[in-house]
Amino acid sequence: MKIAVSGKGGVGKTTLTAMLAYLFANDGYRVTAIDCDSSVNLPFVLGIKEKITPLSELKDVIQRRVVAPMGMIKLNPKVDDIFERYSVRNEYGIRVLVLGTIEKGGEGCFCPENAFLRAILRHAIFKEDDVLLLDMEAGIEHLGRGTARGVDLLIAVAEPSLRSVETLKRIDKLAKDIGIERFAVVVNKYSEAYRSILDLIYHPILGVVPFDECFIKADLEGIPPFELKCQIEAFENIKNRIVEILKE
Repeated sequence: MKIAVSGKGGVGKTTLTAMLAYLFANDGYRVTAIDCDSSVNLPFVLGIKEKITPLSELKDVIQRRVVAPMGMIKLNPKVDDIFERYSVRNEYGIRVLVLGTIEKGGEGCFCPENAFLRAILRHAIFKEDDVLLLDMEAGIEHLGRGTARGVDLLIAVAEPSLRSVETLKRIDKLAKDIGIERFAVVVNKYSEAYRSILDLIYHPILGVVPFDECFIKADLEGIPPFELKCQIEAFENIKNRIVEILKE
């Protein structure tokens, strides 16, 4: 299963990615989680303290494997050794990689790095019990670049707000443009006081995660939220729904 988690900044993409990684690993799946956000947080939320070398900093490796003569980009560079060399596993066996910062402005195009990541996505899944989770960068720019192309399911995390609902529409359109067929929503920081917002979401809703100060406590204490069992039942239901959808 290849699953990408998207949404605007601050809605809880990284929390959802980490909780799903833990739950899938707990079910016996071999889980790889890639932090594709320029603001790297996923390793921390998964309980990893050591530094992970971002793939975007492998300038020499990318140059040798992706950039061909005359500035052409190789679409199928060698990446089979990257997972073990530049990943770290947490105590639950979850393998974590970091894409790194996307350079902008005068630094030029990020095309070689994106070609590198796409090759990694193709290489990531070998067996039925493998799960790849992508914690995408805030916003929808990654969809415009096609980074998420080839995933089995795109999950958009939304807050109970009109801005989040509008973002869902833009994500859905761009997802269709790059051939992502399965698109679903998780509503985070939910309260019954905002129940009417659910009627404005016209996409499949995997589940809702109530607002809970447990996540604040986990962040302040530097503890993965799954170790505090923060809304663990809600995330378990979401994980089960994902499995049902992908089996269909």
